[in-house]
Amino acid sequence: MNWNWNETSIDLPHSFENLKELLNIICRKENKFSQYEFAKWCDNLTMAFDDDETEELNEFDNIAFGIAQDIECQWDLFLVNTYSLEELQNLDLSKVKLPQDWFIEWLKQLNGK
Repeated sequence: MNWNWNETSIDLPHSFENLKELLNIICRKENKFSQYEFAKWCDNLTMAFDDDETEELNEFDNIAFGIAQDIECQWDLFLVNTYSLEELQNLDLSKVKLPQDWFIEWLKQLNGK
């Protein structure tokens, strides 16, 4: 099988526990990676699990899978709803930041709160 993996500077295996750890780092504002890198990492995580495998996941993993999908989707939606096509063509994506509240909410969901 040939995956279309995104290159990312985040050198962590694609696991749901690492998703939680990365969200913790972002919520503490200790990330040395851009949110763009994180969105690509989340996209890679979702690609690592196809629809057939998600049915076999436990409840935590299913929630984490949904959150990873949401992060990747919200990143794309934020870009198209915030910037014009011309701006996007010249935008340094590593400088784009989603609202911090979103990351806090995703972490709360992941923690079951």
